[in-house]
Amino acid sequence: MNIISYFIILFFILNSCSFDNKTGIWTGSDKISKNKTNTDQNLEYIFKKQNTIVEKVELSPNTKLNFDKPNSYLAWGQSFQNQANYISNVSFLNDGNYKKFSKIAKADVNTNILVKEDKLFFSDRKGNIGIFSLSQNKLIFNFNFYKKKFKRTNKNIKLILKNDFIIAADNFGYVYSIDFKKNKLIWAKNFLVPFRSNLKIIENILFLSDEKNKIILIDTENGKKIEEFYTQPSKTVSKFESNLAIDKNNNLLFLSTDGSLYSLNLINKKLINWIQNFKSENDIVFDGNPVIISEDKILISTKNNIFLLNLNGKLIWEKKIKSNISPVISGDIIFTINNDNYLILIDKNSGKILFSNDINLMLIKDFKKNFQKKIGKINHIYLANNKLLLISDNSYFIEMEIKNTINVSSIKKNPFNIVSNIIFIKNEMIFVSDSKRIFKVN
Repeated sequence: MNIISYFIILFFILNSCSFDNKTGIWTGSDKISKNKTNTDQNLEYIFKKQNTIVEKVELSPNTKLNFDKPNSYLAWGQSFQNQANYISNVSFLNDGNYKKFSKIAKADVNTNILVKEDKLFFSDRKGNIGIFSLSQNKLIFNFNFYKKKFKRTNKNIKLILKNDFIIAADNFGYVYSIDFKKNKLIWAKNFLVPFRSNLKIIENILFLSDEKNKIILIDTENGKKIEEFYTQPSKTVSKFESNLAIDKNNNLLFLSTDGSLYSLNLINKKLINWIQNFKSENDIVFDGNPVIISEDKILISTKNNIFLLNLNGKLIWEKKIKSNISPVISGDIIFTINNDNYLILIDKNSGKILFSNDINLMLIKDFKKNFQKKIGKINHIYLANNKLLLISDNSYFIEMEIKNTINVSSIKKNPFNIVSNIIFIKNEMIFVSDSKRIFKVN
């Protein structure tokens, strides 16, 4: 059976509302079956008509905000730090001090950076994979896999660390493994279709997805393909990259560029547990944020909505909140900022909005000054040592105290523009600026 036949079969499967007991989606020579206990929710569209206006809501004096304890990470070996993409309450003392390191590359640096044992791992658009020693302030490793025929094409490389190995996947369809201690290429495979997802590893199995929403399982020891699993490809191209997360039962959660969330048991029984669709009928393209798993709950946020599901795929609640940033969950509270620059706190269990207020009005109240035009757009939100840290695209840091009331405690314009992911290690924040220099805050 050729690839076209796969997609034709899959199209008819996904356009039905459920799978019958004889249906399977083929991956290689084996068949993926559905989970018989979830036949009523294999594929659902879960949108409801709701009021899109977010009004001001004051925090009730009797409200208890329960957060997770601050977590001091010692390493950051994959995108979004862990298998669940769950970055809760980070340990970070925002004292305002920063250290600027040497320039790490000539070409633009890809956003995916990692840290292990005081070393920062990165890649650039020229295809260099580098290791920069933070203690020595110098580049100590550089490897370029690509030949001259790729010289003029930008390389978008995703990285994940496994022991002494860097595993990389790129926009040409290559996956390769490097022993960074021996400076040696271990294996390299070309799957022909560009990869467009983060990377996850369970034991010796690498999970990733290509731009056609095909999930591929690869043996990390030798690079051999273990399985491949076809899902519905997107009819249009969006900025959203498909996203992977792994729940506590080792089920793979896959949010595709078509807006469908798959729960897949690919390790033990090769089951499709369920499928939910988050692309509304009015959307031409799907735009969302990474899947976040908090204990036995799944948070999905799109440009128009926030959804909370249980691990069986059942919708718990939905909120019509237009936002382009990834929310933060800690304890029983979800934090987000909508497109009108309102800070919003949501009770995770009930979906009730506990607090909502215009950030600019909060700044005017606490600082007697209008910062709206200077700050620009807020594009990052973190909970750090029980305080909210907001970071704008103009590199303003806004810190908020969260007690019986929520007040702005500090605001600062910083002399850098952040172009990489932001990671937190040992009470410090680390990122790469547009000057291709590493910054360590605190």
